[in-house]
Amino acid sequence: MSKTIIPRNQVKKPQVPELLYYGLHICEKLGSNDKRRPDIIRVYVTEETMREFKPLLQWCAANRKAYHTVTGKELEKITGSVHHEGVAILARQAPYRPLRDLEQILAKHKEAVPLIYLDGVQNPHNIGTIMRVMASFGWPYIIGPKTMAPMSAAAARMSEGGAEFVEVFVAESGVAFCEWAKSLGYSVLGTSSHEASSLYETRLPDRVALVLGHEVHGMSKEVERKVDQRLAIPTTGQVESLNVAAATGILVGEYTRQHKLGCGRLV
Repeated sequence: MSKTIIPRNQVKKPQVPELLYYGLHICEKLGSNDKRRPDIIRVYVTEETMREFKPLLQWCAANRKAYHTVTGKELEKITGSVHHEGVAILARQAPYRPLRDLEQILAKHKEAVPLIYLDGVQNPHNIGTIMRVMASFGWPYIIGPKTMAPMSAAAARMSEGGAEFVEVFVAESGVAFCEWAKSLGYSVLGTSSHEASSLYETRLPDRVALVLGHEVHGMSKEVERKVDQRLAIPTTGQVESLNVAAATGILVGEYTRQHKLGCGRLV
């Protein structure tokens, strides 16, 4: 097909939010997801990645979806990043859903499903890495406040495909989430380095909601007053604190170890 590149300033404002995904893993997952394929608007590939994405390009041709073969430099301009890895997909963005939808979903699960709430976490690299961790261990739902920033291309790329497996829901506030979770029988646990129980000396409830706080300030005082227990990850103390995504990985890994949850693969 044509090699036309549409300048950003000529793109009309969409009625439905759109996101330009880029990077091999997220584009592979998006392109192979039957439920998400209809949301695809346009695909960009380089000659190097064309063969790898041939099935997706054939689907695009059959379904009248545009695709373009571009150079690496052109794709860098399109994505605004040097980390495009030779592929980008413009697609309608999956909207964040309200807690009432999550409550209906949880009611259909036979076993307890652990949850994560991000209290003010904003860095897209952290959000994407957290999604990568959650997808790796089989945690399918993440919640944030209604002010949570929309999914970004950077977060999607950092998730390495995890963003296509982890659904995002929003609460009115952190306090509202804590009250909602407790009404469903969840124990709400927050992370803190002060007056907290050691993670490795704590039996984590099967029905748990983990609250991860802002990268610098941690949990808000209002949310901290609502948690049932504060957990600390024992460290040497040689650095002040762990990155929020690293802390998430340790917490999710420990819960998964205790409850034998997950995909069952050795990595």
